[in-house]
Amino acid sequence: MAEQSQLEFQHTSEQLAALCRLSGRLRAAASPMGAAVRTPAVREEVDVMLPRLCHLCRRAPGLLLLSALLALLPGCQDRLALENITLVLTLGIDLDSNNDLVFYASSPVFNKEAKEKNEVSTVNALTLRNARNELEGRVSALISSGKIQNIVVGKRVLAHPGWFRILDMVYRDPKTTVTARVIAFDGAVKDLVYFAPRDKRRMPLHLAKLVDTAHDRNLVQLTTLFELHRQMYEKGMTPYLSYVTKKDELVAQGTALLTKQGTFAYTLNHKENQYLQMLQDKKKGPLSLTLPLPAHGGESLFHTDAVSFYVQELKRSLHTRYADGRFHFEITLAIPIQLTEKLFTFDVFQHAPELEAQINDEMTKDISALITNLQKHELDPIGLGLYARGHAFHEWEKVKDDWGHAFAQAEITVHVQTNIKNMGETT
Repeated sequence: MAEQSQLEFQHTSEQLAALCRLSGRLRAAASPMGAAVRTPAVREEVDVMLPRLCHLCRRAPGLLLLSALLALLPGCQDRLALENITLVLTLGIDLDSNNDLVFYASSPVFNKEAKEKNEVSTVNALTLRNARNELEGRVSALISSGKIQNIVVGKRVLAHPGWFRILDMVYRDPKTTVTARVIAFDGAVKDLVYFAPRDKRRMPLHLAKLVDTAHDRNLVQLTTLFELHRQMYEKGMTPYLSYVTKKDELVAQGTALLTKQGTFAYTLNHKENQYLQMLQDKKKGPLSLTLPLPAHGGESLFHTDAVSFYVQELKRSLHTRYADGRFHFEITLAIPIQLTEKLFTFDVFQHAPELEAQINDEMTKDISALITNLQKHELDPIGLGLYARGHAFHEWEKVKDDWGHAFAQAEITVHVQTNIKNMGETT
């Protein structure tokens, strides 16, 4: 009996040893250099060993778990300590006084002996891939671009068409994340990446959180690498980026609108961006608006004619047609609102429809002015070209290569229908 158990144990050990060899072969074959080991002999060994191992695992189910652990064990060999990695969190792109490209890489420092907790490297290079080679000659750890949070593009770069091609490497490299935020910066990018306020976290993390929070409050648009690629190649819309400025502190100022070639056109402030997100039907979270109502104005130094409210669940309807040689878009915004501030005397409980009509008129005027300005610059960040293609495809085909001009000629009407759902504790 003891001799039989010893033979079974020896047989099992041999099978497990074969499993280890097989897992090593499979891992090597799956590696980028695995073509050398994907030979007929290896394939024959796999075909022979797999049925045996499956039979063994059926006889001893516990070996199945052990087999999985052994297969994963070789993956522990290539681990890297954080202090041996230059983890690029912010990538900056700018032009110097000679119009030469300048690249910035901002990375956290994990070494306990370092006094500065953020490392910034600057290089002049022809391309982004060339810049990485130059950066690797300046840092003492392996560069990793898989955790990039922000790509900051200077306004001087945005003045030139074709800058988007500089980003080819980040789209081509599978290790680079496409969820990084692309941000337009008003000023020299150097001023941003070297900015280190004492009351804020590391600059790359502070910048990312600043843009995310502003976007959650509908104050700026948020464009990732993936979204920017879609906007640049989608003919039915024009691209846009988060717009950040710096004086004494960083400010998410609004949204930078770009032409189809990627050049900077003009910016939207917070209020205009809120209207844009309503037109896009992309409102996120609470949206707070403050409007002056001329009917309640007075001679006071203060704006006592203002009313503030939350936009709750917005419902947008959009009707598209083609007639008289141009596109027609009719947009209706049904907006339930909650009053949060009213600086004038008015009985909302008794005369709510009157106040709603005044708010409707003011919002319609503001949104119409925004659309007029967009048409003046031949910019369609709303994405109305997508609806033109869906509802009048044959006419869209004629203008798709110059949609900005067709958008400028289109007739766009907006109807705002507010409904006061909550007036607060007082009337």
